[in-house]
Amino acid sequence: MPAMPRLRVQKTPALGHAAIDSEHAAITDQWLRAAKCEPFQFQFFIARLKSLMTNHFENEAALMERAGGQLCRCHRDEHQSLLDLCDQMRELSDRSWRKTQSLLRVKFPVLVRKHILYTDQMAVLFINTNGAATPPQAIAASSGA
Repeated sequence: MPAMPRLRVQKTPALGHAAIDSEHAAITDQWLRAAKCEPFQFQFFIARLKSLMTNHFENEAALMERAGGQLCRCHRDEHQSLLDLCDQMRELSDRSWRKTQSLLRVKFPVLVRKHILYTDQMAVLFINTNGAATPPQAIAASSGA
């Protein structure tokens, strides 16, 4: 039986925006939990990972809007692709644990890291340049949400 793909953990890149960096770290932590969990725990961990990602994507979009911009289509498409990959892994986990682990341990971290380093970096530059460094929680509180 082939071995599980090796788990390669790299430090989450800091982009210079406290709220975004904090959310990236939380996503990385949850990914690591999912990558190390037992099969019976996976549905819970992948659901939590997807929830953290969804909240982060919404917060990121809110920060961009507050800074006077919006996420470009390719940025939004990458977000959707990452969420779709979570769904794919969730659905696959009951049929093939090895394939699920391969996606989770190899494909997912590469896509997330590239997204952070290339796509999110541009968003953070825009947000920081246009003075929208307020954490998303403060935005929600000020809007009465």
